[in-house]
Amino acid sequence: MPQLPFDLATVDWTTVAIYSGIAFLAAIVGNAIAFGNRFIGAVLTAVFFAIFYVAWVYWLAAIAMPPAAAPPV
Repeated sequence: MPQLPFDLATVDWTTVAIYSGIAFLAAIVGNAIAFGNRFIGAVLTAVFFAIFYVAWVYWLAAIAMPPAAAPPV
């Protein structure tokens, strides 16, 4: 096997799994709403992925991980 330009051991597999799950969920929702139209399904999938990604990173992360306290002065 040829040498890869990166080490697979350094990949954050949890993040990969979360983003894959978000993309899968967005694809299901987008295609269900598009009623068989592939182009509209692709557009809706992209829109729903953006919505789910922003919700995960900015909203749910803020709930689960409150900001750290300010360092003492």
